[in-house]
Amino acid sequence: MSVQSNPFQRTTIIIMFAVGFAAFVLLLYGLGMGNRLASGNNGEAHGASNSSVGYKALANLLENTGIPVRYSRSKAGLEKAGLLVLTPRPNASAEDIDAIVQQRAYVGPTMIILPKWQVSKSQTLQKGWVVRGDVWGEEPGTEMLAELAEADLRIEDKIPAGQPMESAFGTTIKTPAMPVTIKGDFIRAIVREPSTQGALIAYLDDGGVYAQLDSLDESQIIDEEEIDESFYPVIIVADADLLNNAGMAEKQTARHALALIRAASLADGEDVTFDLTLNGLGSPENLLTLAFTPPFLSATICMVIAALAAAWMAFNRFGPPIAERRSIDFGKTALVNNSAAFINRMQRGYLVTDPYAEMIRTESAEAIGINPQADEQEIHTKLDALGESDGNRFSALFQQLVRAQKPQEIADGAAALHAWKKEIIG
Repeated sequence: MSVQSNPFQRTTIIIMFAVGFAAFVLLLYGLGMGNRLASGNNGEAHGASNSSVGYKALANLLENTGIPVRYSRSKAGLEKAGLLVLTPRPNASAEDIDAIVQQRAYVGPTMIILPKWQVSKSQTLQKGWVVRGDVWGEEPGTEMLAELAEADLRIEDKIPAGQPMESAFGTTIKTPAMPVTIKGDFIRAIVREPSTQGALIAYLDDGGVYAQLDSLDESQIIDEEEIDESFYPVIIVADADLLNNAGMAEKQTARHALALIRAASLADGEDVTFDLTLNGLGSPENLLTLAFTPPFLSATICMVIAALAAAWMAFNRFGPPIAERRSIDFGKTALVNNSAAFINRMQRGYLVTDPYAEMIRTESAEAIGINPQADEQEIHTKLDALGESDGNRFSALFQQLVRAQKPQEIADGAAALHAWKKEIIG
């Protein structure tokens, strides 16, 4: 019976590594994205919702007519040029909405679609479908606009649906069921209900010049010091039925919605961004989020490729493994080399100058028959009489080595004394 030395197949190890590595990367991606991975089809009133109160139909209409559409789940999307569509929840903060509008005053136009219908979910309906209830009322919309302007919202429940209304774009549009109107000192109508003169869609009279919107109700600000032509418009949609999925089922309403978006966008080809942060579908930025978003995504991809390349090299070794060398070799030469390296590291080379010089003197004296116990001066005199090496006698080289302190001086002195011995004594 043969015994396999490796209990794991190479292919098995590669598959285990690939699955584990992919799971780890996906885990980091999930932690970084957070709520951004949550489905937008939750039945609420926002741009990614397919319910009757959502605005997915409007987004699809824009895309099919050549207008790029994006969905923003972070605050970075609020800073992009082009039309930004805000669809806040009824409990949205007036301060948050005002901060967004003020931030975008010189960035791009903003459209605020106020919530209209209360909805409830049912287990008998498919995902994203809801049961429409009553109208929210005037209070939520009035509160979330409190920081922008004094606005008076009303539910005109006595006005029948289907009545024609005036529009700034020269077309008539039908009144929705339970129309919601808005009035105020700085509210100018874009779509106006004729009997009450209330606006279902309006723009904020903030000192900007908006010729594409004011044909029905011109700005009343005439002081040149208060007019700023670089302002972008803020459009308030009081009645969401003129833009939501239920309203898009009516062709006339859909055509009017498209005209409104094009007029608000100011320039052809600009993106329309539907904000989802005010609907609880956003997540804060963190380091993991940045790692998976441009421009840092390219660096993350490079790191992943480098990790895969390193793993592949580990599985494909070039030749047999090299045996590890001993830290201390065997033999006299190795012992000398190790000792020399130790002395050099400890910077104690000056301690071996005297012993080495005396060793050379003793070996040289014995080689020519001088008694090693003789007087030092006598030995030096007899060795000097033997001759010079490179112009230096023995005693001079001996004293040069003994007095050396620096590593280079010690090495030069020892080499010169050894060269004298080799040349004169042999």
